[in-house]
Amino acid sequence: MKERLTIAVTRDRYPTRFNTPKHSRHRIEPTLFLPTHRISSRIEGMTLFWPSRSDLIHSVNRIPAFGGRKFVISFESHLPRYYGGERTRFFAHMRRRLAAPACRRIVAMSQFARRTFEATHAGAEEAAVLSAKLEVVYPNILLPEPSLAPRRNGPLELVFVGAHFGRKGGAATARAAEIARRRGLPLRFHIISSLTAGGQVWSDPRDPAFFAPYFRLLDGDNVVFRRSAPNAEVVETLRAADFSILTTLSDTFGYTAIESLAVGTPVVATPQGALPEFIADGCNGLIAPLEVDAYGEWIHVGRSDKDSRRFEALYRDAIETLAEAIVDAVLPFVDAPDRLAAMRRAARATAEDRFDSGKASPILDRIYEESAGPR
Repeated sequence: MKERLTIAVTRDRYPTRFNTPKHSRHRIEPTLFLPTHRISSRIEGMTLFWPSRSDLIHSVNRIPAFGGRKFVISFESHLPRYYGGERTRFFAHMRRRLAAPACRRIVAMSQFARRTFEATHAGAEEAAVLSAKLEVVYPNILLPEPSLAPRRNGPLELVFVGAHFGRKGGAATARAAEIARRRGLPLRFHIISSLTAGGQVWSDPRDPAFFAPYFRLLDGDNVVFRRSAPNAEVVETLRAADFSILTTLSDTFGYTAIESLAVGTPVVATPQGALPEFIADGCNGLIAPLEVDAYGEWIHVGRSDKDSRRFEALYRDAIETLAEAIVDAVLPFVDAPDRLAAMRRAARATAEDRFDSGKASPILDRIYEESAGPR
């Protein structure tokens, strides 16, 4: 296909930016959309696109509703996106939409997403059709200039970025700061978070008071806390850091890990979601212990007793284990600038190999060209 296509993409604040081409030879048109969960939680998993003159829709996470317009869809973990509704007629309807000819390609953002998708639809009548459309394409970014200079004298600089304070690892980071402070260790923690936690987040204890002791730790003299920062400022904070922290209990990909690697900053992560696919312990990052299932999810994330003291104790134990692991993992690098420099180079090399928009754009263009044609 030689003509220039118009691709309608969701005009959102985050996922589309990481999953569309930055050097496309086609016209990428951000388009207004309405996620159906804004209408009712009973119809989550689909989206309404504002009418536009496009050759193809590229949606992220949510299936375009109505009509026979051709589309491709990228997804992070579960598709259709309807947690707990897998046995409903609406879920079956969404599955049929994915199997229908209008859906030309299903793009998993990771092998973790692919495994989850195949497990979700195993045994379904449409399983073979869905598998034939499935392809893995990692998220991509415009790679900024890295910072590969030798480590400066002074404390190690550690950065946590995440709106979801508990789920993403903010509580573990705050507790790690307290441990370091009490032991007199040369570690300084930067935390950028809106402090969303508790009952607002699916993985957290329901009691909103649970996180109050962790919020109080943000006043420590080895903590620099900000509720928000522009993305450019976040990237610069990552660039100046020795490590970033994403000790998440429940995540799909972890876009901040990509931004961290891109500027040459190793990531302290859990072996959860897609993170083990590109974070190698001791090479471009450090892996903190977390017990996960065969699909790569924390073994306790699906529990139904999140309002119980039992779950609170499990969650608190996980935070404590991760906090100790963060301190123990990074401390040897205070006096090992050569090892840290090697990890910084490896971090940047991973970003160049896996997440460079220059490599991803031709792949996505090929998907568009194959998908926009007749079938």
